[in-house]
Amino acid sequence: YLHNGSVPTLKDMLKIPELRPQTFYVGSREFDPIDVGLYSGEGENSSLFDTSLEGNSNEGHLYGTHLSEEDKKALLEYLKTL
Repeated sequence: YLHNGSVPTLKDMLKIPELRPQTFYVGSREFDPIDVGLYSGEGENSSLFDTSLEGNSNEGHLYGTHLSEEDKKALLEYLKTL
């Protein structure tokens, strides 16, 4: 998610930037139905994405980050139905 793919799941997207994953693996095509995104663990043909590198920042929007944990969970469950 975000224009540069610097957030692996919708669940992570709803966190404030400081709590989003700083590194994760990209390259999987395995869907993560729980957190809504692609599997971000190390695997075959994966590469490490480091948000501290220039152009890889994950400090994008703050929409939804202010929601309660209960509301974030409800929003994710709703999005899964679309």
